[in-house]
Amino acid sequence: MTTVVVAALAVVVVLLSVLVVGLLRSHAEMLRAFNELGVTFGHDQGATTSIDAPTRSRPASERVIQSTGDGRVHDISGTTPDGASKVVSFHDRDDRTLVAFLTSGCHTCRGFWEAFRSGGALPRNVDRLVIVTKSNDEESPAALLNLVPANHVVVMSTQAWDDYGVPVSPYFVLVDGPTGSIDGEGAASSWPQVGSLLAQADADAELENERRIDAELRAAGIEPNDPRLYPSDSDGTS
Repeated sequence: MTTVVVAALAVVVVLLSVLVVGLLRSHAEMLRAFNELGVTFGHDQGATTSIDAPTRSRPASERVIQSTGDGRVHDISGTTPDGASKVVSFHDRDDRTLVAFLTSGCHTCRGFWEAFRSGGALPRNVDRLVIVTKSNDEESPAALLNLVPANHVVVMSTQAWDDYGVPVSPYFVLVDGPTGSIDGEGAASSWPQVGSLLAQADADAELENERRIDAELRAAGIEPNDPRLYPSDSDGTS
């Protein structure tokens, strides 16, 4: 009898061990998945989500969501919600365009649709707004007609989502026309967060410009505090 009880207990222990190992493995996989999405847990740092508005120029360790695009500016070609063909070009322009990738079914997107329909002013460093949804085989034109703002372009183009490697919605890309480059990109959960994203993009661009100028000066043999950087006045005083 004792032998049977011991054997039964051994079987139970083995089964419990297998169950615990399975749970630990599942837990590890979940943590790994959350980490890839930019969600971390801890008493010291708290939790961060995938809507912390990262920019292209932030260090990789700070990026929460990163597009899979090639980093180049692509013109956007598609249709409007009412069925008209539409092409949005970014080349040979002297302005900056904020491209907002939204859907009609995304709950967070609703706040942006409402903000854009209200006719609020764009951030000071943005000249125009272009809203891009998926094409009509993945999106409802009828639903969009109830959402589109009167003063901004809306293009239905799944190809644009693929070109820019959009990983999630809402997602924003800031395109600089004069340089034909992407000045910043990232996800955000509110319009104020987009403003923060744009401010960070401008700060990063300014820092990069300063570094470029310093590198050019050093290449020309001019170091910081070089007298040639501070030419004398005509009367001989500095």
